[in-house]
Amino acid sequence: MSFNTLEDGLNCPFCDAVIISGVGFRLGSIASLRYKVGDSLSWDSDYCRPKEKPQAHVIKTLGYYNCDNIKCKTWQDCYPDVHLAVITVENNVICKVEPYKGPEPKSEFPILEPEELTNA
Repeated sequence: MSFNTLEDGLNCPFCDAVIISGVGFRLGSIASLRYKVGDSLSWDSDYCRPKEKPQAHVIKTLGYYNCDNIKCKTWQDCYPDVHLAVITVENNVICKVEPYKGPEPKSEFPILEPEELTNA
């Protein structure tokens, strides 16, 4: 299954390197779109998550990233660990991305907030 990529706004919490490869996430049109902080989400495709643009003013979802710095302590046996980031969308605009510090999610690419979207 495809995902979108947030290309800026996050540094590795372990080595402080810029995450160049981006953070993969599933919100809005899921069509391998590339975003930056400050961009509005697209909802113009046959496959959207959730299916319709929500009325919620703030949405938080999890995305996945790898540190691009091969000297980062998260690299093990030449393969990076996958890390989680929270992407915050306010009024349909991506406004923030930060490392996730919560419990291990029960599903891939979960929507954390609002409650009515957590099973979308």
